[in-house]
Amino acid sequence: MWRAQRDTTPISPRPSAGQVRRRVTLCCAGLLTLAVAAAGCGGHTKSSVGNTPVNGGLATYALPANVTPNYIFPFSPGVDFTIVNLDNLQMLLYRPLYWFGDNGLPYLNEKLSLAAPPQYNGQVVTIRIKPNLKWSNGEPITARDVVFWMNMMKALAAKGDWGGYIQGDLPDDVTNIHAISQSAMQMTIIGKYSPQWFTSNQLSQITPMPKYWDRTGPSSPSDCTDRVSDCAAVFAYLNKLGADTGTWVTSPVWKVVDGPWQLTGYSQGVLTYTFNNKYSLPLPSKDHITKFREVPFTTEQAEYNQLQAGTGSNAIDVGYLPTVDAPVALPGKSVGQNPVPNYNLQPVYTWGLSYMPINFNVHDPQLAIFSQQYIRQALQLLVNQAAIIQGPLHGYGEPSTGLVGDTPPTAYLSKQARRGGLFSFSPPEARKLLADHGWNVHRGSVTTCGSPSIGPGHCGKGINRGAALNFTMMYATGNAWVESAILQLQSNASLVGMNITLSSGTFNDIVGKAIGDCGPHQNQPCNWQLADWGEGWSYVPDYLPTGDELFGTHSIGNIGQYTNKHNDGLIKATIQASNRNAFLQTMYKWQDWLAPQVPVLLQPTAPAALFESVDNLKIGTQSPTLALTPEDWYFVR
Repeated sequence: MWRAQRDTTPISPRPSAGQVRRRVTLCCAGLLTLAVAAAGCGGHTKSSVGNTPVNGGLATYALPANVTPNYIFPFSPGVDFTIVNLDNLQMLLYRPLYWFGDNGLPYLNEKLSLAAPPQYNGQVVTIRIKPNLKWSNGEPITARDVVFWMNMMKALAAKGDWGGYIQGDLPDDVTNIHAISQSAMQMTIIGKYSPQWFTSNQLSQITPMPKYWDRTGPSSPSDCTDRVSDCAAVFAYLNKLGADTGTWVTSPVWKVVDGPWQLTGYSQGVLTYTFNNKYSLPLPSKDHITKFREVPFTTEQAEYNQLQAGTGSNAIDVGYLPTVDAPVALPGKSVGQNPVPNYNLQPVYTWGLSYMPINFNVHDPQLAIFSQQYIRQALQLLVNQAAIIQGPLHGYGEPSTGLVGDTPPTAYLSKQARRGGLFSFSPPEARKLLADHGWNVHRGSVTTCGSPSIGPGHCGKGINRGAALNFTMMYATGNAWVESAILQLQSNASLVGMNITLSSGTFNDIVGKAIGDCGPHQNQPCNWQLADWGEGWSYVPDYLPTGDELFGTHSIGNIGQYTNKHNDGLIKATIQASNRNAFLQTMYKWQDWLAPQVPVLLQPTAPAALFESVDNLKIGTQSPTLALTPEDWYFVR
């Protein structure tokens, strides 16, 4: 998933110029002029609270800056396949088949999943819906509701109508989709895949759909559940309805939910939810809030002003600190002195990989230089992650140590990466790498090739005598820490005679150029060498960081178009591993081989949000998947 600050654009795992998977961070927002009325236990006023849980009450939540949900149908086309639609609307109402995020880790959460863990028998996978689960209209959740979704994928995914579609993956990699009972369905996998990968990166995309949605109009039932040929007309109806915000509260279609919430109010971007008393999955406590409201903002400063006000009818129960206002983290602590009285501060990091792509496109005029492994290693040695964290990130952030996300720590990260990775900041080591390979290093001016040839002590294949280390780097504006980090890299590079010329633009500008202008199917000049749009990639909704999306040859998610046959073979071995132990061992082998190749430049992982929650509202540890679970929140007195 592509990551962007303050953006609602698509999160497609195989993005095109108009379909780029991104995450919306919650640390950028501003207030629309609203009167947010307090109810129940909202509208906090006191600085000390007790420990007695209270059942009921309204919690008000601040949406990201300049962002509001705009599409309710969970089978979202690419243009609507966004984190804000998914996490701040759809998943509150309609639960995915398998839920990921458990105690602050991105693992399968069996308790919150609609189905038991899938069973694999050779190529046949069997999915069993948990007993006694119901839609809010009283109908049972059945295996046919899963078949309904899969048939719609079969009919429409390749046309771009499912934003998570990846050619060759679901639904292309399965056949013989059918229900074998009311609670069980089967599909046959085409090809060999690891059960861990198939569950986490394929079945994770499924959201069962109620029988009531199988229609082409208010009074026109259809049968997409049994006939794939009917699905296009059903999608056309639901797609149009899903984009019409005026229907969200009134249409009987969207009232049929299986999640813990029903949308009961929508006005001027404010979404109000009421607890679904027919919600079938277990809750951690009988005491929880019963109303939840999401409030939009236009600037982060306005949200911060509202947060600091703290009391009265406009109180925010759960908001966020802009990074520029974040208190410097105290030594040995994850946070600093909270500037907002009566609130608890909680940094939340997204499950993903924070990086800058390197351009390996055949039309890159500096391709011969960037094809040299030692050049890429020298660049990585010039990224001062610690200084970025302690400087513009105010102490909030985690270093990226390997090519698998290491925040939060998981079993997927190799020992080599856990030990801190291979490339700590070191300009002298970068200088030595260049000098040892035939470059005349000039601090403060441009380093040039003095020994043009192949082999030890020479610049490398395709590099002419006098070739200069002149690079271009494009970056997205609007994110203070990113702009500061880019200027720091430019300065560090000048210490070894690398001249980096910067160009800036919006997120759409930068990713549009990287993918649309310089993508694998474009036959034109590609005059950039490095890019940075903020944070890189989120693994949601494909939760295993197996590398096929980011580093596999021909993957659209492989922005820099890095290609290596050995790398592809190691990735293939990982996703075909027969059991968990083999899966982890092959994954470690792949990571440790690829890390010294430096296919991308790693940068720190910044917080997705610096959550502020009022101290009489208990919200627990927030998920790195960024999925909200306000049904678990409760006030205390």
